[in-house]
Amino acid sequence: MFNQLSPAEVTTAIGATLRAAARSEGQTSEFERDQLMSAYSAQVAEGLRAAEIPSLHQELLLLAKQLDGATSASDVGETICVLFESLDRAPSPRADALRAAVHVRLRALSDREVDLLADALG
Repeated sequence: MFNQLSPAEVTTAIGATLRAAARSEGQTSEFERDQLMSAYSAQVAEGLRAAEIPSLHQELLLLAKQLDGATSASDVGETICVLFESLDRAPSPRADALRAAVHVRLRALSDREVDLLADALG
C-alpha cells in the first residue's frame, strides 16, 4: 500500500534535497542530479495544483500529473513547454503569476546546473 505524503512532508523533502544540492562540494552524481530534477518537478507540480485559474484547472492538474510521472529532463521540459503554451492561451494576472513562479524555478535550476558544470571544470 502506498501512503501519500502530506503537503508539509513533500515541502520538507523537497527543501532537504535542494539544500543538499546547494551545499554540495564538487561534481554531483547522476543520481543527485536526478534528485534535483525530481525536486524541481515536484515544486512545479505542486504549484500547478495550487494555481487558481478556473479556465485551466483540469489542464493544470493533468500537467502536474505528467510532471509527477516524468522520468527524464526532456519529459519535464516538454511538459513545461506545454504549460507555457496553455498559459499563453488563457492570459490573466493569475496565469502571469504562475508563469513567473515557474520562470523563477527554471532560473534557479539553470543557475545550479551552471554552478555544477563550473565546479566540474574547475
